[in-house]
Amino acid sequence: MDYKVVAAEILEKVGGEENVKSLAHCATRLRFRLKDESKVSKEEVEKIKGVVSVVISGGQFQVIIGNAVGDVFKEIEAMSNINGETLDITEKDDLKVKGKVIDKIIDLVTGIFTPILLALIGAGMIRALLMLATEFSLLTVEDGIYIMINEIYNAVFSFLPVYLAYTSARKFKCNPYIAVAIALTLISGTIQGTVQGETGMSILGITVLFPTQGYGSSVIPIIVTIYFMSKVEWLCTKYIHVVARNVLTPLITLVVTVPLMFLIIGPVTSYLQSFIGDGYTAIYNLNPVVCGVVLGGLWQVLVVFGLHWGIVPLGQVNLAMYGRNTINAVTGPSNWSQAGAALGVALKSKNPEIRQNALSAAVTGFFSITEPAIYGVNLKYKKPFYIAVVCAAISGGIAGFSNAAALAGGPVGILSFPLFFGEGFIGFVIAMVFAFLGTAILTYLFGYDRANDNI
Repeated sequence: MDYKVVAAEILEKVGGEENVKSLAHCATRLRFRLKDESKVSKEEVEKIKGVVSVVISGGQFQVIIGNAVGDVFKEIEAMSNINGETLDITEKDDLKVKGKVIDKIIDLVTGIFTPILLALIGAGMIRALLMLATEFSLLTVEDGIYIMINEIYNAVFSFLPVYLAYTSARKFKCNPYIAVAIALTLISGTIQGTVQGETGMSILGITVLFPTQGYGSSVIPIIVTIYFMSKVEWLCTKYIHVVARNVLTPLITLVVTVPLMFLIIGPVTSYLQSFIGDGYTAIYNLNPVVCGVVLGGLWQVLVVFGLHWGIVPLGQVNLAMYGRNTINAVTGPSNWSQAGAALGVALKSKNPEIRQNALSAAVTGFFSITEPAIYGVNLKYKKPFYIAVVCAAISGGIAGFSNAAALAGGPVGILSFPLFFGEGFIGFVIAMVFAFLGTAILTYLFGYDRANDNI
């Protein structure tokens, strides 16, 4: 792939940089926010060599590239005035997603979580390797190398509000450094120790309520806090004279937001987070098999439309509350079902180009990145995708039956098996193997017509 050529063609087909509000990218997609989507033809963009597919979801025009997305993104930056996520300074009203409520929610969640996704993946993989090393007695938890590397994981997942504060501030268009200061206050060990001490702590005569596990791995409290902070900052910017604005705005924003965060926002949102976590757990415990079948079968369908982001934070909520994430266990096999379907196409097809693309997509899916398999192969020929969904549902049911769960964050692929050590591990392995081999075999036998080789 000539990244420069692909970047130039994409930029041209989306209406040029003057039609781009902002641009970001995740593991496989360029995520455009366009000023006028009517100027863009989805079909024309999909014809560009190097583009797997295009999805319009969550207020974003998403161009799926695959693993080379970062290289194409850099070329777009190099040939235009687009820098990072934002092209220019625009009014907040211009940046709002106009459309359905679900689109706005998905846009919000992706905007906050996508920038930190690689850090979450890296930390999760580190945790997996350490669990593997201790399981086979290669390291002990007292070893210096274990302690040092484990702190990399803790630097992400024990200080998650700091990362979320920064990305939330970028999303809500307020000062990210003040947001980080607020997040560091939220997870302060000094405050937690005082609040949970014998005498407790009060602010203005009001006793501070604090979750037992603290705020270190929480999600909702900091996002709501930074949204509130953005409103305080906006009011200060609007009503304080420019002469004093740079001094008074950060002062007022901090001294207003932080006490209210501990007195109202934190306790209320912690209760809401617990309610959401307990609600999912109650549904799961009601019938883990049915829950696994439904989530496992629907997961990649949600991925197609970008709607899975609405559920992803629930996994982190479960980890923070219970130390176990059953969502990853029942949805993880769906990654391998898509990879298996692509492998089935690669084995059945006699067309060298189709075989190469399908095999590459299968390998990528093996490491948890499924978009190339979904858009480049399985949806294209339809039956492989349907077979993958059915096998993912069965695999999700198996994982639910065994009560498997991830013990740390991270994507579900070949490197993440150690994350599932413990209760249900054997069931999870069976689910993953069935998802991959079962889908590959069924796709080879029934899911691909060799007549497609000539199309």
